Amino acid sequence: MITVFLDSNVLISALIGSAHSAPVVLVNWLAGSPAAELITGRCCIQEVEKNLARKLPQAQPLWLQFVSASGIRIVPCPRKSITGINAKDAAIVAAAVSASATHFVTGDKRLLAQMRAAKSKLPPALTPREMLEVLLTQA
Repeated sequence: MITVFLDSNVLISALIGSAHSAPVVLVNWLAGSPAAELITGRCCIQEVEKNLARKLPQAQPLWLQFVSASGIRIVPCPRKSITGINAKDAAIVAAAVSASATHFVTGDKRLLAQMRAAKSKLPPALTPREMLEVLLTQA
């Protein structure tokens, strides 16, 4: 089984993106797969909710429905530093590591670069499109 950790930007894109965008397709595919588990951090959930409250409050009911329907597992975000990862994102990456995620999906180019360059043992960092390519090669 693969366990895919979704960063907050992927969650927002999956919620409000066009039907054929990579984040929407990815979340729909994984949410319906018995061979995959979706994971995110409590800190990612809080970031999404803060951004929705500020920029798109009318999407709150849809967000709650999305979280419930996706079956995403929400894990704690440990306050932990990770060598090579900026302090703002360290708890998110630590959450993925603590949850034994096999993949980390984000649209944050800076975080992607940091995770790919990090010397620590981290799950592979991928964009939503790259994660879809991984899934297609495994299908």
